[in-house]
Amino acid sequence: MAQENSPPATKQTFYSLQLANHVSTTGIIVEGLVKRYGGKTAVNGVSLRVEPGEIYALLGPNGAGKTTTLKTIVGLLRPDSGYVLIDEVNVHADRARALRNIGYVPENPVGFDYLRVREFFEFVASLRGIPRDVLRERTEKYLQLFQLEKFEDSFMGELSKGNLQKVLVVSALLHEPKVLVLDEPMSGMDPESQIAFKEVLKEHAATGGAVLISSHMLDTVERFATRVGIIADGKIIAEGTLEELKRKVEARGDATLEQVFLRVLKGV
Repeated sequence: MAQENSPPATKQTFYSLQLANHVSTTGIIVEGLVKRYGGKTAVNGVSLRVEPGEIYALLGPNGAGKTTTLKTIVGLLRPDSGYVLIDEVNVHADRARALRNIGYVPENPVGFDYLRVREFFEFVASLRGIPRDVLRERTEKYLQLFQLEKFEDSFMGELSKGNLQKVLVVSALLHEPKVLVLDEPMSGMDPESQIAFKEVLKEHAATGGAVLISSHMLDTVERFATRVGIIADGKIIAEGTLEELKRKVEARGDATLEQVFLRVLKGV
């Protein structure tokens, strides 16, 4: 009997063959995801795929289902139906194994207020099994990149919103995951840090990683996302590259992502 929330037998066979041939998809596969809260359906049949080397932006208005989708993808919520594969591992059947390959930044983080920044990184490293010398090297790299050196001994609860976001981004990168799932990660970041952050994402994708990011900053997302999914009322209503979405809504060639997004929502 098939296990609940597992992929169909044909797809299981396909992934088994890939593993046997030592070929890794190193990406995200979401099929038929449904999540309900009481009588309300927050996510209604979402399917998407983030390929290796891709930066996929999930966009939508407030209450569209973005955060619920991302929380379900990383296993914080269990779906009512559908399934999620991260690097060929079913998240809800084997979450501990799947999480080895995920770096996650939540929309509303719990900041570990009474830990210093360096203590927080040490805590993350202990969970991820990162050796002390490797942690030191990576911490120095990212503290410098995001201009956080002077905050290393600050308590998390003392940080500004932007600096807290940068610390959480660093914590998601420390174990060099194959997959990044990021919910509004640039919220409060200064422009210089946003530039550094975008370069990190591009480098991650260029080396074969997969990135799924939710953001309201459409003008910024337009500069680095390779593909976009637009969600409304818990459903993906449009998906593709910016050029593909322009053709879908018959937008002008110089239309911005923001303009295309609004036309998609209005059904134009």
